[in-house]
Amino acid sequence: MKRNFPHQPTRLRALAALVFLSAAQASLAQQPPATQAPSPAVALTGAAAAAASAPAADLAAVLQTIAARSPDVLAAQSAKAQADAQVRQARAAWFGKVDAYATSQHYNDPRLTRAITLPPNVAAYPFSADQFGYGLNAQLPIDLSGQIAAEVDAARARAAGAQWSAEDVRLRALLQGATLYRNLQALAGQRQALDKQLQSLQVSERVAEAGLKVGNIARVDLLRVQAAVAAVQAQIAGVDGQERKMRAQLAALMGVPRVDAAVPTPDAGPTHFPANGNVLPPSIQAAQSALKASQDKVRAAQRAMLPQFAATGGWNRNAVHWDHRPVDTWQFNLGVTFNLWSGGAQTAAVDAAQAAANQAQQQLQAAQDNLRAARDGAVALWNAQDQSWRAAESGLRAAAESARIEQDRFKHGLGSATDLIAAEAALASARASVASALAGWWQADDALRYAYGEPPAALQAVDSTSSSTQP
Repeated sequence: MKRNFPHQPTRLRALAALVFLSAAQASLAQQPPATQAPSPAVALTGAAAAAASAPAADLAAVLQTIAARSPDVLAAQSAKAQADAQVRQARAAWFGKVDAYATSQHYNDPRLTRAITLPPNVAAYPFSADQFGYGLNAQLPIDLSGQIAAEVDAARARAAGAQWSAEDVRLRALLQGATLYRNLQALAGQRQALDKQLQSLQVSERVAEAGLKVGNIARVDLLRVQAAVAAVQAQIAGVDGQERKMRAQLAALMGVPRVDAAVPTPDAGPTHFPANGNVLPPSIQAAQSALKASQDKVRAAQRAMLPQFAATGGWNRNAVHWDHRPVDTWQFNLGVTFNLWSGGAQTAAVDAAQAAANQAQQQLQAAQDNLRAARDGAVALWNAQDQSWRAAESGLRAAAESARIEQDRFKHGLGSATDLIAAEAALASARASVASALAGWWQADDALRYAYGEPPAALQAVDSTSSSTQP
């Protein structure tokens, strides 16, 4: 039904409309948030409700949990323990070995007891088909060639590399955890912006309903506002889904079933660069240790081609089974072995070790080049995120003022719903941009610290005693 409005409304009608709209705006402003946003589409459920009711998650505590319980970190620590055990295993070759044995011998006809004894000890019953013996064998290598020493050096270098690799895995896990935490902060800021936009649109919706009753606002404006409310509710549902996904990833990294704690948005950005610019990060030191280990393996393969000296000895007691009269013998040998022909196996072993050393050298060079590029890029990103956050703050102030003007115009029937919705959307986008830029700035700071071999700033006071310098 078409509504007919007078071309020149009377002064009384205009004043009544203005009073009615003001009363509606005031009553809505006094309503509690639950009354202003009763729609189930924006109610907190599941992980979002648990996060809202749970205490805030401290990033330092999250990172400490990752360092203590992350499967990747624990696996790297086990690899380090394995490398340490291999050092002890390689070093044990210097000390030789002693074996105990016992044999029960049965022949088809009587044999001399311990026939290899020189001179033979012929007892009362020297021959028997059933004999029993036991004793000890000892072997002690004499490492004049230096092969064992080279193997021990290679094992020690691998252990050092495993230690640096474990530290690099820990820092990467901390960086990944901090990145997920910052993403949750950005989503929290986006959710807060959408909540504020929804509340403002719901107030405008009620103002439009009141204005429609007095003829001050057209029905199409009310429908546009209602459509905008539904669109924001859909955006909130999408943000909640992304948040649940991020929380699941963070829980898996922390080694816990779930993460329900609320994630507060940051208030300010970082202010310091890492101080230890000349300290090599663990990834480079791990590559250096790998190169040292491969070079030691080359030396070990080369020295394996030299004469190998060893001292051996043994003691044996043998007797006839039914008589048990023992015959004791002992021996000591000092010998040398030198390989004359192996089908080229020893030469191939040297070539393989040398190729592995060349590969480790190139990998170290690539790691150094990548580190230089990563540090340059991290510094540039840090500065870019700083400028982005400052620009977002400026845009937020402008968007807030624009939204305030449009809300006032719409309340008095002077502005259109299209302008109001656009202003509210711009304000929500500006708020989300500020939160995203601030979280991105912290992410850039965490990445910069990783490039310099440091943990995220939230763990800096706990994990490191290094100082910082102003950028």
